[in-house]
Amino acid sequence: MFSRSTLLLQQLTRKNAHRNISFKQLNEIKPILTRNLAWFSGQSAKQTFGGRLKRRLKNLLIVTVVGVGTFYSYRGYRRYKWYSEMSDSDKTIGTKPRIVVLGTGWGAVPLLKHLDTQKYEVICVSPRNYFLMTPLLPSVSVGTVETRTVIESIRSLVGPRVKFVEATCINVDPKAKTITCNNNGEQNVSRGDDVKTIVAPPSRESGASSRIIKDSARTRPQFDMKYDILVVAVGSENNTFNTPGVEEHAHFLKELLDARRIRSAISDAFESAMTPTQTIAERKRLLHFVVVGGGPTGVEFAAELADLVREDLQHYFPRLVSSDVKITLIEALDHVLSMMDKKISDYTERHFRRENIDVLMNTFVKEVKQREVIIQLKGSEERISIPCSVVVWATGIKARPLTNRIREIIGSTIQTNRMGLLTDRYLRVKGVEDGSIFALGDCATIAQPKLVDQIQLLFEEADTQHRGSLDLNQFQTLVEKKVTEFPQLEIFSKSIEKAFAEADKEKSGYVTLTALRAILEKADQKIRALPATAQVASQEGRYVAHLLNQVTDIQSTDFKQQNLKPFQYKHMGALAYVGGDSAVLDFTGSKPVFDLFNLQPLSGRSAAYLWKSFYFTEMFTGRTKTLLAFDWVRTHIFGRDISRY
Repeated sequence: MFSRSTLLLQQLTRKNAHRNISFKQLNEIKPILTRNLAWFSGQSAKQTFGGRLKRRLKNLLIVTVVGVGTFYSYRGYRRYKWYSEMSDSDKTIGTKPRIVVLGTGWGAVPLLKHLDTQKYEVICVSPRNYFLMTPLLPSVSVGTVETRTVIESIRSLVGPRVKFVEATCINVDPKAKTITCNNNGEQNVSRGDDVKTIVAPPSRESGASSRIIKDSARTRPQFDMKYDILVVAVGSENNTFNTPGVEEHAHFLKELLDARRIRSAISDAFESAMTPTQTIAERKRLLHFVVVGGGPTGVEFAAELADLVREDLQHYFPRLVSSDVKITLIEALDHVLSMMDKKISDYTERHFRRENIDVLMNTFVKEVKQREVIIQLKGSEERISIPCSVVVWATGIKARPLTNRIREIIGSTIQTNRMGLLTDRYLRVKGVEDGSIFALGDCATIAQPKLVDQIQLLFEEADTQHRGSLDLNQFQTLVEKKVTEFPQLEIFSKSIEKAFAEADKEKSGYVTLTALRAILEKADQKIRALPATAQVASQEGRYVAHLLNQVTDIQSTDFKQQNLKPFQYKHMGALAYVGGDSAVLDFTGSKPVFDLFNLQPLSGRSAAYLWKSFYFTEMFTGRTKTLLAFDWVRTHIFGRDISRY
């Protein structure tokens, strides 16, 4: 040891003495340093294979122990934090203003996640104790995605500081600030079945496989609950437009149970068609699937069903698929996906023809029977029968009973919209004097103020020189200043000079009150209700949460005085899956994000990748993201599971 150290010291001393060392000398010093460092670490300069393997296994063991210990420590910390927050929440019950949220959908969950639970006592009331990824229901109905992938427990989503009560709200008293909840009937029914099936059994001779069980596990005694602020986010239900037979014989696609029943019905249809004694006509009827509605839900279900038939059922039922299977999409308008760009509608129709999906335009469904659908073409009096086995109804929405009940309590003279609760631009329900009830999502409609109702005040405010007319600069100032309060003015923002020239028919350089009224009436005609989409509900939920977090006095109804901004929707585009690993995306009106890049409507395989990436990022938790990714990979490698359970 001393000899090696002495030699090293001599070399270093020689280096310091000369202050100029060559590369050759460095090469001589390097092995000496290597041997000394190896000696100090207790290792030989040259290790055998067994020694290296032993060292690596030792390091692997250390990393494994540290990793497992860190994981269990973190899990223990999370449990401790969960119980601690739950205990703190229980201790503060009744000491803070109470916010009651009705619903666990796209509007309620973002609201619950962003509310300040240090400031409010938050309680969620809903008959459904999970959040449902509704845009993926068409994929669930054919087995592309499994049921557990698209749901997440509401308790795990919102945390322990938000209390959840599984109940159905049936009445609201705005004056006493109470809600009444009960079990929606006295029958005790397992959650795998619809309560309506027990109360009024469907008038069918036969149908898809189902099982009804009465047990004693589900009891929901009636109770009342006080609130300081109530947020109604109960969503909507399917609109049958009073078409005979829809409730009894058609499948909806709005809840998880609907997707499971459709999946069972498809399996039943193919297994029934394989019965040896079936006639050719009956086999063709069994394998004819009808989708009513050309919106995103109907289009995506038809596309997913076509994928199921082509990619999986073709393998197991080759003769049936080649000769008997038929998919028909019925739309009352002259094109599908009417809310998107016309180019997208045309592409979807052409793509459906390639996918062997028949699209009937300008066609109305007059009646749905157990074994057929009665249709009528626009402009014709003749009614045509379409034999089929499965009918999926995806044509529109209507208000839930609770929404209608609240409208009746407030008064139909104030709540004039039958589609939902009318709100102001802060999403407060109109007719509630203290502003304690908010509504958002599909059950609400924002009442947009009309320009012509306040045209005199607007004109006088803009006419700063009091000459009875406005010049171009004054008109531009009016548009820029009031566009936030009146969103319909946005149609003038990009072409103010053109709009001014259109109003100034005499070419005098000025616009009178009468001329201003004419162009503002055109702007009012452009007012459209926000679409009933998850995108709108999610933005409204976040807005109400941030609004309530910023409110300094919940008793005050003057939000302008508290410098609170009204809700403003930002459209981020629309998308839909059309089958065959293709999708369509429409960025029209999605400013300012996409308009900056002048993005045009997209379609094809590249759009399908964007469609999948968007829904993947929209999944709320890491668990559902992981399950969704595995479902897509499993379907691609092994195919869909066609068994019925």
